[in-house]
Amino acid sequence: MPTDALVLSSAILAVVLVVSAVGKLRSPRASAEAFRDLRVPAPLAGRRAVAALPWAEIVLAVALVLVGGPLGVVAAVAALVLFTAYLWLVVRALGFDVPVDCACFGEFAPGRITRRTVVRNGWLVALAVLAVGTSAQGSSVAARLVDGRAPWWWVAGAVAAAVTVHLVVGGSRPAEEHHEQAALVEEEGEYLRVRTPALPLTLGDGTTTTLRRLSGTRPQLLVYVSETCGSCHEVIEAVPGWREQLPQLDVRIVVQADPESSGLASTQEPLSVHDAEGLLYETFDLRTPSAVLLGADGLLAGGPVIGSLAVPEFVADVRAELVEALS
Repeated sequence: MPTDALVLSSAILAVVLVVSAVGKLRSPRASAEAFRDLRVPAPLAGRRAVAALPWAEIVLAVALVLVGGPLGVVAAVAALVLFTAYLWLVVRALGFDVPVDCACFGEFAPGRITRRTVVRNGWLVALAVLAVGTSAQGSSVAARLVDGRAPWWWVAGAVAAAVTVHLVVGGSRPAEEHHEQAALVEEEGEYLRVRTPALPLTLGDGTTTTLRRLSGTRPQLLVYVSETCGSCHEVIEAVPGWREQLPQLDVRIVVQADPESSGLASTQEPLSVHDAEGLLYETFDLRTPSAVLLGADGLLAGGPVIGSLAVPEFVADVRAELVEALS
């Protein structure tokens, strides 16, 4: 294979970076929550860093294609460092106690981190290594295309393949919408209420009940969290305040653990709820943190909503509706 054909690696990485940046810009909430869930080190997880990352990816993509010489090498090395960091984050996330969602490409590829994610990121690191090697030869990708040294038809073919793959497997809903239960959709502006499922649960004092019985006399706002979920900390800290703001219903913490093994277990009313078998988790396709409102009439009254930003907004909406109902 001609050496200049390897400039495809830089071109492919540039496309990946642009797609990643656009996805992040279109879904900033998912990106912010991914930073928290991936437990990105504090100096790199600030609001400014999250907002700046997609723009940095765009600049890096342009540099990979247009810049040659020593600066081109710097750009390629920067891409290698960036993709290596992404690989490290997803490999580390596989060892977390709770599943982690990756919004590495913003709204274009929401989903849970798996071994497949690691393979994908490992492949991108390999392409970045090739990009460093080709950039060390001097000329930029654009210059090689213009003077005919690089096979431009290969680059065109790679772009066509990327567009085809996006059209075939892309187009999924944004991360904020992807996790909502299919049965709980809006039709003509109305929330379709379904019956609360009779799922078995254990309360903080060890007694057992069902989800339907739990809401038999009072509405229940269930807040699904985990002690090891980075984006859950603010939600957990907010629960006592929500209880004061919403005296008309019970605000309960829900965890996927037995009372004996959870530091969030509470024997004070309202008792904590323990979904050790993960039935509630699976039924509503929940992630941490999330929230769902159960009506005292045996029907779901709101949610589920997922995310450290979406949950407080949901609680605020519930409070506003209760205030309006009482006025």
